[in-house]
Amino acid sequence: MTKLNANQIKVIAIIAMTIDHIAFAIVPYDTAMYFLMRCIGRLTAPLMSFLLVEGFCHTRSRKKYLFRLFIFAVISQPFYYFFVFNKSPENLIQCLFDMNVIFTLAIALSCLTVLISMLPVIKKTFLFSLIISLAQFGDWSYMIPLWTMIFFFFRKCSTKKMVLVYTFVSITVLPILFLKSLDNFLLFLYNYGVLLALIPISMYNGKREKNISTPLKKKINQYFFYAYYPLHMIIIALVFYK
Repeated sequence: MTKLNANQIKVIAIIAMTIDHIAFAIVPYDTAMYFLMRCIGRLTAPLMSFLLVEGFCHTRSRKKYLFRLFIFAVISQPFYYFFVFNKSPENLIQCLFDMNVIFTLAIALSCLTVLISMLPVIKKTFLFSLIISLAQFGDWSYMIPLWTMIFFFFRKCSTKKMVLVYTFVSITVLPILFLKSLDNFLLFLYNYGVLLALIPISMYNGKREKNISTPLKKKINQYFFYAYYPLHMIIIALVFYK
């Protein structure tokens, strides 16, 4: 079976995200094409949660990693809000109640940091509850923290156990969080495209990336997704929004 490294999985996530956002912007929501494109797009969030765990386990500085996520979440927020609502926020509070996916990833990483810390149980429980409650304001809500914890705590277990837990949580929690915001259950079903993420995840070879020749190329590779995330939303909005 062909194996994928982390960089290749990241490329799959980026392509899926682009397909998803193009569908969101221009494809009529009651068409088969919309359903198919959004279903493909559902790969992005779980794949980024998976890569978040890999980054968390391999980074030299978890504090810098977390700080980087929050910085790019702030940078991306105006572009995300305009892309989703096709208008600028009326005030800062309105903007903060609909945060982008990088913010949710940062919340997930913060939750993970607290969970593995040596803090007393009471303090750890309080901090974890406080931090994860903020996920409700981010894209994908509580799903990204849940996926992140599944990928982390089942990282050393058999793939079968991880797949079973991931599948059960996704099937049961997704409708609780998102079904109420959609017109009908059939329209909601494309969200189960998140299960497709198990295909590239099961093909992961445990390697971050192929050898990169220069420090500059390494930095470009490291920051490409952060830059691409707001950039592609700007381009889609400029091309397709009136």
